[in-house]
Parts: sequence; C-alpha cells; structure tokens
Amino acid sequence: MKRCSLRTSLVMVMVFVAAAIPLSSTQAFETQISGQVNQLIMWADNGVDSDFFVADNDNSSTRVRWTGSEDLGPVTAGFRIELEAQRNASNKLDIPNTGDGEFEWNDRWLDGWFQGSWGKFSIGKGDGAANNTSQTDLSGTAVITYSGVNDTAGGFTWTVKDGTSTGTPFRSGLKVGQTRSDFDGLSRNERIRYDTPKFAGFSFAGSITNGNAWELSGWYAGAFGEHKLAASLGYIDTGDREIGGTALDYNQWGASASWLAPIGLNLTASAGVRSYTGIKKQDRLAAGNSDDSNNFYLKLGWQFADIHAVSIEWGRTEDLDFKGDESSNWGLGYVINPWGGVEFYAGARVFSLKQTQNPVNPEDISQIMAGTRIKF
Repeated sequence: MKRCSLRTSLVMVMVFVAAAIPLSSTQAFETQISGQVNQLIMWADNGVDSDFFVADNDNSSTRVRWTGSEDLGPVTAGFRIELEAQRNASNKLDIPNTGDGEFEWNDRWLDGWFQGSWGKFSIGKGDGAANNTSQTDLSGTAVITYSGVNDTAGGFTWTVKDGTSTGTPFRSGLKVGQTRSDFDGLSRNERIRYDTPKFAGFSFAGSITNGNAWELSGWYAGAFGEHKLAASLGYIDTGDREIGGTALDYNQWGASASWLAPIGLNLTASAGVRSYTGIKKQDRLAAGNSDDSNNFYLKLGWQFADIHAVSIEWGRTEDLDFKGDESSNWGLGYVINPWGGVEFYAGARVFSLKQTQNPVNPEDISQIMAGTRIKF
C-alpha cells in the first residue's frame, strides 16, 4: 500500500503541475545542435592473452543532440533529442579483438519539459530521478576514470590460466560487468519526472517509468568560500520492470559526494546497496547467494595549472554475482584540456576478483588507455 500511495501521490503532483501551465500563442523555439566525438585506444591483458583496441569511450560516448527552449512568460518550454553513435563501444570489448564491432544508433534522450517558479516537469525518455546519483565527481578526470568502471571494462571475461575452475561459483564466460556495479539509477528511460526548485543549493526529484518502477533523489551543489562541494542520494524501487524478459526485482540506495579545494585537491566517494526482492531474491537464496550487494568507490585527485587533472581511484563490489565475491580495481587517470572543447586523456586500471567459495580465483585484468574527446 505504501508503494502504491507514493506513486499515486507523485503522479498527482505531476498532473497538477501540467494543468497549472498557462496557455500561450505559438512561438518559435531557439534551437541548437551540439555533441561530441570520444575515441580511445586501449591495450588489455586478461592474464592469459592480451590485445589492442581502438574503440568509442563509453564513459562519455560519441553523440549528437538537438535542444531547444522558449521563454513563454511564466513558463519556459523546451526539448532535447539526443542520439548516441557508437562502433566498438569500450563497455563491450573482450579478448580476442577480431574487428571493428557493430555500428549502433542508440536513443539517449527524447524529452519535452516545462519549467517555472514551481520547478520542472519532464516527460519522455531521459534521466530517471536517481540517474547519476552514484556518479557525482569534481575531479576533472571522469572522462577516463569514474565510479562506473564497467564503461571501459564490463565486457572483459575473467579467465584462469589452466582453463579450468574447481569451484561452483566461478562460471565460464563470467564478465567483469557481472561482478561490478556502482548501483546508480535506472539510467535513461521513458518516464515522467518532477524536479523541485533549488533551495540554498538543495533540490529533489521523483520519477515513474514503465513497469511501475520509481526513483527518488536529492541533490546538493554549493561553495564554501573557494571550496566546492557536490553530493547526491538516490533510491530505486524497480516494481515490475524487466530487461530482456528478466525481472529486475530490487530496491537500491546509491549516494556520492565530491569536494574540490581551491588548490585543486579533490576527493570523491561513492557507495550503494542493492537489496533483492521477489523471484530474484528467492533464486539467489536458493543458490546459496546473498540477498543484497554493495559497492564502495574512492578517488583522490589534483587539478593544477588550469588545464591538468590527475587522480588515483579504488573501488570494490561485494556479493553481486555470488555470495562472498569481492570484485575490485585500482586505477590512475590523467586529463589535459588545452583548448576549449578538446581534451586528451590517459588511464590505467587493474581488476581483481576474489571468490571465497572457490579455491581458483581468475587472473587479474589490466588495461592501459588513451584518447581524446572533442565537443562541438
């Protein structure tokens, strides 16, 4: 009853906001085309084999967007249409590399919105309310390293040198992405969303999407003298939502915070907990698994000389694939922004997987990356 009441209340607020928007004569919208190209080169080693890749950096993928807005008096109306164009996306790479991968067009945003003194109402495909709540990052190096480690390594397969495993938890074909998550929101989806106005740097949002899934979030961005601080907190109830015919069946908390000092020193932290429900919980318990998983991520960085940023990171996800699993990584990142919308970056990561119920742990996975993001 509580879930139903909360969703109903959120819908009623959104309907009220929509009904309160005053009508006006048709006006021409001011529109803009923008986007970016983001390509990287990578060398990776899974402990058995190694390979070289040229790929699209899924941390911040190649995309094109069309936006527009118009001030209609007491309300501003706008839209955002954004398409991702990727070939050989970095989150799908694996060894051996045999070609260029498939070209894909993916719809990221198909969104209409209305904003006034009462806040902002959005409808269509776009960020759910909790999206990015686990990814707040002021380090300046997020283009190559941030809490979403699967974006550059999720497709790599854990391997063992002798080609065998003696314990049941280790599964043939197990991917990094099946053992790691930053427990962020439901990403972009077809939703209705409401954002409050900002109050002293704070704002709040709620959204509902298909499958009766809903998200709530709180956000803060402010400055204390020359110190900057940003933080976010998100909650998800997946309701009846499915992916590929499989029920998600979980509730989830995710949070992150990032502090930037005037000397360029910065610290970023992210954490999340996922609790399984319904059939997913029953299946996990029947398999001897845990009915919840968690993640921790830390990054220490330094920005200097206006155009440079460096950082070191560490992260670990526990119990995501199987009870007792500890999937972790450490990494280094560097970004230089010499001209306006042009960045060059480099990074390195090492991934490890420990399985307490399996005496044969897979080999570490290592990667070295470099690339450029050009915004237009």
